Amino acid sequence: MPEAEPGLRERKRRATRLAIQQAALRIAAEDGLAAVTVDEISRRADISPRTFFNYFPSKEQALLGEDPTLPHDDVVDAFVGGGPSGDLLADIGTLLVHSTQSLIEERGLIEERQQVLRANPELFSQRMASMKEFQAGLEGVITRRLTNDDPAFAEDEVALRRRARLASLVSLATLRHAWWEWSDSPAESHLVDDLQRSFDELGALVSRSLV
Repeated sequence: MPEAEPGLRERKRRATRLAIQQAALRIAAEDGLAAVTVDEISRRADISPRTFFNYFPSKEQALLGEDPTLPHDDVVDAFVGGGPSGDLLADIGTLLVHSTQSLIEERGLIEERQQVLRANPELFSQRMASMKEFQAGLEGVITRRLTNDDPAFAEDEVALRRRARLASLVSLATLRHAWWEWSDSPAESHLVDDLQRSFDELGALVSRSLV
């Protein structure tokens, strides 16, 4: 479920983050990628360049937005230990809910960002590289979970790698499905709800195929 409503300070932080991304994307869409500079983004977002770097490490990251990251160690440790439900796919879904709760993404940015990525293949490649890095981290965590669930996997590294990679790729495909559903859903809906729903539907499909 979505987190509680943020306080005033957090709302201001999110508004500034959104303004930076909007400014960067509109500069790129209107004037081209070469026109996107930290100074110009800061001017349009009505902030200082120093403030910009409090939110994003580079102008490219402001264009690309935030990537999902693995949650805190205690959440990962609980997953590796077999929790919270004991069902691998459902538990990966819970892990990704934690990963996406920190994403500050507005529907109004989705179309603009896609247009900028299509027009600038180098940015699209950077986005794919960052998602590949996240997938590798997720695969590593799943590997630990599989080994914990069945120590026999430690004796067959090839089977372990194949199983962990398959689980990570299926999970990211489910995350993508949730993202599409969320982007088409009413404005008051939350990405984490669609993510949970997509994993529930995946679990139902897998269960039905095993009957």
